[in-house]
Amino acid sequence: MSYLSTKRNLSQSESSAQPPSALSPFQAGTVFNPYHRLLQPIEPLFSAVTIRYPSRLNAMAIDPSKIAMEASLRYSPGEVIFSVALFRTVQLHVRRDSQIVISPTSKRPVLIKHAVEIMRQALGVTHGIDVGFTDETDIRHCGLGSSSGTIAAVATAMNELYGNPIPSTDLLRFLAQNHGEEIDTMPGYLYPVQCIGGSAAAGLCRGGIIVLAGESVPIGIADVSGDYEAVIGIPNDVPDYDAKTLMDKEIESLPKFIETGVKYGGENAYNVLHKMLPAMHLHDLATIGDVIYEYRFRMGSIENCSFVYPRLPALCARLAPLKHSGIADVLAVSSVGPGIFAITRDPQKCEAAFKQEGLTVYRTKVHNQGYEVTEKVQT
Repeated sequence: MSYLSTKRNLSQSESSAQPPSALSPFQAGTVFNPYHRLLQPIEPLFSAVTIRYPSRLNAMAIDPSKIAMEASLRYSPGEVIFSVALFRTVQLHVRRDSQIVISPTSKRPVLIKHAVEIMRQALGVTHGIDVGFTDETDIRHCGLGSSSGTIAAVATAMNELYGNPIPSTDLLRFLAQNHGEEIDTMPGYLYPVQCIGGSAAAGLCRGGIIVLAGESVPIGIADVSGDYEAVIGIPNDVPDYDAKTLMDKEIESLPKFIETGVKYGGENAYNVLHKMLPAMHLHDLATIGDVIYEYRFRMGSIENCSFVYPRLPALCARLAPLKHSGIADVLAVSSVGPGIFAITRDPQKCEAAFKQEGLTVYRTKVHNQGYEVTEKVQT
């Protein structure tokens, strides 16, 4: 059975490049789903811009069967994310030539190049750019959206440099549908990896909790009270796999994700619509956490994600009392893990429980303000 869906075959007129065949590497900067709404050439409004971009915690999918590999690179499982105050900082300076010059201290250079190139195509510009990039955590493939967050931060800074001609909702979908991640053995190339849009939403939507449905469309956004902290735990014994290695492992597990979506997708959608969205309006984080817990702990999600870290189910089972006892309003794996997080008013107890399990712990606030511009220099 193939888990590459081909229900939408884009014509060349719809896409600037043919969609990759099943799991084919592609050159950084390739656009598969172009943005065509800018009708005239534009010039940068600023000569330099600096932004801080928050990270995301992916609390749950809505229909995980929709994560099956899609030839169009358009994914529609939906997701629920929290935006947290772990920041990536991007500094951009316009050059007089057309070169992309990335600071030698900037990590993830191929992702940075990809973000600049696809944004130049979307904006219809050829200006050169100097890029500086820093990441507060720099944790790869552990659930903090390090790859998609890097691309989103740089792309958003590019949009800001030109006066934000691409609306946030359009930019979110454009980034999700042109996503790829590094291959350690192939410098300059990326691997097609499913992207739902959560990392982009964490900065482009102004709210601490965001619900995306369909093809990365925000349908619910709410603030989270400053009384809460996010406590994030990362196992210390996780191998540093690249995207290709992780995708090879995920492909083997995709039947489980599809089975869970077929079995529980409708119930999940009902819970999000009739429980989570009203709870967001009422600022009832415990009920939001109940919906997330139901999916993660009772619908097989944690077991499905254990291809990344086989000890994940047992680890989560030992931490489940944090939710049962009310210490954590939200307890979940982030994305496919192995990072685990709690949203809580009692961060000390959650931190202690995580450390008892040998996890490296990060504590931070839920971030309600979206990305922040810290410097602009007029042209």
